[in-house]
Amino acid sequence: MAHMNLLAELKSLLDVISELWGHKLITVQGVSLSLGNILLALLLLALANRASKMVSRLVMKKLVEPHVPDRTVINTYRRLIYTFNLALFVVIALTVAGIPLTIFTVVGGALAIGIGFGSQNIVNNFISGLILMAERPLKIGDIIEVDNISGTVIEIGTRATRIRTPESKVWIVPNSMFLEKPVLNWTNNNAIVRTEVTVGVAYGCEIDKVRTIALKVLQDMPFVEKSPHARVMFDDFGESALTFKMQFWADTKKVESLQQCRSDVRFALEKAYKEAAIEISFPQRDLNLRSSVPIEIRMKS
Repeated sequence: MAHMNLLAELKSLLDVISELWGHKLITVQGVSLSLGNILLALLLLALANRASKMVSRLVMKKLVEPHVPDRTVINTYRRLIYTFNLALFVVIALTVAGIPLTIFTVVGGALAIGIGFGSQNIVNNFISGLILMAERPLKIGDIIEVDNISGTVIEIGTRATRIRTPESKVWIVPNSMFLEKPVLNWTNNNAIVRTEVTVGVAYGCEIDKVRTIALKVLQDMPFVEKSPHARVMFDDFGESALTFKMQFWADTKKVESLQQCRSDVRFALEKAYKEAAIEISFPQRDLNLRSSVPIEIRMKS
């Protein structure tokens, strides 16, 4: 008797679940969608995301990475393959769940209204990211300057690009900025960049000696290229110093940053000039006192 009651309760529970599963929630273009359709679709969409990532990693490992050395191109392929797989698995998931693909016409219309009112920036940055990936004006590892932000590109995404500054700060820059504002790419073609260091020496120093020592210092730096040759330019007769500019080409792959590169050169110059008794100048002023009567000066012991 107890067994029969348990079976009856179980059958009643299954009937309730079946009724809830088949309960109609909405109708889209003549097609009724039940709670079961929606729950199954959500479950399959979650599995579709995981399946897309797994298939993308497999395709990248077997077909793309062995044949494409450029990291920027690899990232572009990875995102495109993941997007394609995700779209494919989403279509399959909706079909299995019994949700018609025509629902996208309704959802698309709602999204269009939302985009028109408040999502322009998101779409703009997404399209800009696709343009950056296609034209490749930037690559991972490039040293760039944009809108007073200077650093190394570490990631180019579909919405934003990450830039690490010499202070190890990571800026997340919207992709649209790279199309709307001037961008200086220091390493567009290669990692060799020209930079310079300015130094002022006191009047009366032997300028030939100043140049010889500077060239020797630059030649001894491991990151300074031998060709094109470094050069020392006599820049100006300053108010309190003879100003020289040391121009040289540096391999950015051998230094942490251009700022660190220039700092190392300044350290070496200061040490070399000090050993050679060449004074690095500093601002000086001569004070002339004019008085109608003699100025009394007293010495105290």
